[in-house]
Amino acid sequence: MENQSLDKWLHHKRRSEKDITASAHCVLEWHTRLQIAIGAARGLCYMHHECSTPIIHRDIKCSNILLDHELNAKIADFGLAKILAKWGETETASAIAGTFGYLAPEYAYTSKVNAKIDVYSFGVVLLELVTGREPINGDEHINLAQRAWNHHEEGNPVVDAIDEEIKEACFLNEMSSMFKLGIICTSTVPSARPSMKEVLQILLLSLNTSS
Repeated sequence: MENQSLDKWLHHKRRSEKDITASAHCVLEWHTRLQIAIGAARGLCYMHHECSTPIIHRDIKCSNILLDHELNAKIADFGLAKILAKWGETETASAIAGTFGYLAPEYAYTSKVNAKIDVYSFGVVLLELVTGREPINGDEHINLAQRAWNHHEEGNPVVDAIDEEIKEACFLNEMSSMFKLGIICTSTVPSARPSMKEVLQILLLSLNTSS
């Protein structure tokens, strides 16, 4: 894809010196981040709800969300994807697959595969989009999802967690909505997580509000 992957824009990963020089001034503004979230959610919603047999990606992360010349999001890398017999069913994987920081906790210790593990991973992506932080940062002992949950449970203002590069007063309600959605998606209780269809509806509502 012309604009490579989302992690290179959010976290400046693996850019050449030329790339960095050319795009150092380029920051994904809020509306673009929201559009990317919606595009990726559409892809996952199609996989989970519209395919004749549901497809679970198992490795949703920013580096597997590619961006075309207009920064439209495309889900990539289906090497770990698993097909379920039908919606709502759970299958057991022969081995744990995925990326640390994006793995749903129940998947890590049960190997059970269902749509809610993708929802968890997508929730981490939402938190990355709104906070600008990486899922795992250096020597920190907790990941981004845990940090966001701690921030929420301690009663800290959501605005304090938002990426300083995009923090604008006129969009704070929409940004707060995405942060809260990321928290819900990364609930440690799978049944408390929304479906991707519900996630997409919430994101589209934010888009309509900010338009």
